[in-house]
Amino acid sequence: MPNETFRTVIEQIARTKSSTVGVFSDLCRVAACALAMGSREKEYLEVARNYSRDELSDLSRAMALLVQEMEAAPFTDLLGEYYLGIAPHSSKQTRGEFFTPPAISKLMARLVMDVDEVKSAGKPVTVNEPACGSGGMILALGEQFAPGSVDLLRVTAQDINPVAADMAYINLTLWGIPAKIVLGDTIRMTVTAEWRNLHWHRVGEEQRVKFQRLRDLVTAEPKNQPAPSTSFVERVKSRETSGQLELNF
Repeated sequence: MPNETFRTVIEQIARTKSSTVGVFSDLCRVAACALAMGSREKEYLEVARNYSRDELSDLSRAMALLVQEMEAAPFTDLLGEYYLGIAPHSSKQTRGEFFTPPAISKLMARLVMDVDEVKSAGKPVTVNEPACGSGGMILALGEQFAPGSVDLLRVTAQDINPVAADMAYINLTLWGIPAKIVLGDTIRMTVTAEWRNLHWHRVGEEQRVKFQRLRDLVTAEPKNQPAPSTSFVERVKSRETSGQLELNF
């Protein structure tokens, strides 16, 4: 259809459903599940059973149209902009949801770190967004690293709103940003669920974090003891005794 967008498809489906927000939320959920490499099948099926085969086909078409529009507008938060336009004002106030203008997000991305310095060092940099919404600020930061250095970002993005968490998952995954998305309350420090996208696994972030913790443990000096004349590492002597590795401190 001419002039068809993911928005018009959602609104067409919503004519026979509860609301446009409800259909949009379901689209975000099934899209996030589809990008999760089979790890969220149960969530997908819980949503899919509420739609007919034709309606599921329409949701797939809406997702395809979204991807096409994203390709024409790199690192633009299309999902967040649309959601805040259709979500009831009362629910946004209750959750404290406010859309950050793209210009502000891009300004913050330039201020938060020296991107050229990070690129030059070539080492991963961790980023924590405790109230990520749909991930607009992370997209702005990702744009600064594109096209060749997005893999240096290791993002943890958290939000209390399930729809926001799904939008962030979609946005960051489709733009290749390694990310862990957390559904939870940052202030109360509670976590309902968390998902690592395929890029997080692709760059081996879990292994990097484990190795870093092990290295920190090995190089840490014992507390409340006199400083030795040699370093902790130098005092670690290993030898093989009866087929076992023995560490002498």
